Amino acid sequence: MANSQIVTLNIGDVIPNAGDNESSWIVSAWEGADKYIKNVPFKVEDPYQAKLVQYKVSLDASDLIKTLKNAQEVSGGFANYLQACKNEDGATQGKLVVTLETENGGLEAYSLYHSVTVFFQQLMLAMNIALPGSCQILNASYEGEGAASFEPPQIDSNIFTNGWLSAFDAEWPILKPLKFSDVWSWLDSQYTSETDTALSMVNKVMFCLLELAHQSSAYSASNVLLVSHMLELFGKMENDVNHNLLRERISIILGQPSDKADSFNELYRMKQSLIRSEQPVRRPALVYHDADDEILQQLEMHNSPVEQALAIVLALLQDLVINKCNVYQFSEQVTRV
Repeated sequence: MANSQIVTLNIGDVIPNAGDNESSWIVSAWEGADKYIKNVPFKVEDPYQAKLVQYKVSLDASDLIKTLKNAQEVSGGFANYLQACKNEDGATQGKLVVTLETENGGLEAYSLYHSVTVFFQQLMLAMNIALPGSCQILNASYEGEGAASFEPPQIDSNIFTNGWLSAFDAEWPILKPLKFSDVWSWLDSQYTSETDTALSMVNKVMFCLLELAHQSSAYSASNVLLVSHMLELFGKMENDVNHNLLRERISIILGQPSDKADSFNELYRMKQSLIRSEQPVRRPALVYHDADDEILQQLEMHNSPVEQALAIVLALLQDLVINKCNVYQFSEQVTRV
């Protein structure tokens, strides 16, 4: 007999920073997710049971969508709403309710919350590939039997949003909203939820994205290493990385970068200085939500190569989704004439 278990994710800060147009796209993306994830097959590697567990999963995002729509109605866009309501308790709260159905009876608490956490990680990946910056899960907590012992993922949308804005500003690479259902189906075909140790190129990139999304600060040295590693995975770079060859391979796929977007030299200068211990180490910055634009712009100057590199990663993922592929193969041919 099928057994259903329900877990609620209460999110204290669910509204991402977005302009008026992007806010409408984000609402549409969430509506697409809410409509699609109804009794969908979902497999998870369960370390507690040491086996693959299959579920039927359903998502109820109606409360979260209500919060987003209210922000639109009040202020026109999320950025204006966040500025106007920053001192109001509960103004950015929302919740997601997930139902897991299994044929194997009730689950132990660890198995249940591990599976739910993997689901929310998959949801975050799908949302932020379909529309970068659309999914934020901050100040979140689980609600359900035994929930107090488990901590949900904390996902900051800012680095994805900044990657999107970087691509828009530099006019390269081209990022565009994709259908949520297409991205979810593609991720499912990569077996991303079915492993806790990534072996394929795509899943290595997915797990790097998860690590990047969990960073408490968007301006950290580790992000340089993460984004460069993802680019090298796409470019099939081995041993000593030739960043000029990497630029050439990526340009074959996405077209030539504009001068403003061509940050390969700077990114790899930063990476090499980190490896050689030459990069200055910055004191962890004070988190100041009301910082002046000049302060924020100064901080972002140090991070622009990371954001531009992440934009490339997202564009490559969107290209694989659109073409229903999972890897790039590069070849070199010589013809005598």
